[in-house]
Amino acid sequence: MITFENILIITAIILYAISFLYEIKKQNYKYNFYILITGLSMHLLSALIRWAHIGHPPVFGTYEAALQGSWFLALYVAFSRYSAHKYFSLMIKTALPMTIIILLYGMVFFDTGRKPLTLSEQSIWVDLHALFAWLAYAPFTLAFCLSGAYLWRQRKNNKITENEEPLVAHEIIDELSFKYINLGFISHTVMFMLGSYYSSILFGSWWQWDPAESTSLITWLSVALYIHLRLFYNWREKKAAKLYMVIFFTIIFSYWGLVHLPEGITYHVFDLEIKPAH
Repeated sequence: MITFENILIITAIILYAISFLYEIKKQNYKYNFYILITGLSMHLLSALIRWAHIGHPPVFGTYEAALQGSWFLALYVAFSRYSAHKYFSLMIKTALPMTIIILLYGMVFFDTGRKPLTLSEQSIWVDLHALFAWLAYAPFTLAFCLSGAYLWRQRKNNKITENEEPLVAHEIIDELSFKYINLGFISHTVMFMLGSYYSSILFGSWWQWDPAESTSLITWLSVALYIHLRLFYNWREKKAAKLYMVIFFTIIFSYWGLVHLPEGITYHVFDLEIKPAH
């Protein structure tokens, strides 16, 4: 059944697509920013309506995860209009398609119904844990988009050293990607701390070796390795971009892959089932 909530999120997807296509054709920062903000507003309103109906933040199940993860990603793109004005167009071209893909992934393949919470899930610590998870995911994904753009632009122009301005642009993209990775790493660390603290409340132990915790730890260590290599061994630009493209697969699995593990192997999966193929 189509609800107002569904209409709003479909409208948001359409507006994101228009913003992407308009940027490809026109490259008008001003109008594209307003289109993006309108899409973000529709997206947020859909999430707030869901929140009002279920009585808790929509952060359980893959659809709700997609709802939140994609909104924070689009929000970071909108913020880049001010924090990285010169590269706002690049953000729209690379990150907005990711926003749409994440939303469609949650809507098409997973149940969009509202799920009741168990007693252990009814906690502010769970909500904060989820909040910082998505505050980490958004900049991690932006850094992936920028790293991919860096490698693509370099491949297209192998004679870049003949022109000083493109070289500077490449260096700025590389540095911007690193800043987003640092921001994601800080948020991921806070998420870790919050989850461990709540685990100590529930189980009397800070660590359970649940697959969700283990994959999240692998992600944390991988990103820490990237930062270490960059700061102390001068891994930059092409080498750093390639390394992060590989690391991002650990992030993808940590956030989206757990639902595909055997049933019951982790208590972090909230989907009852994946939608059957028709």
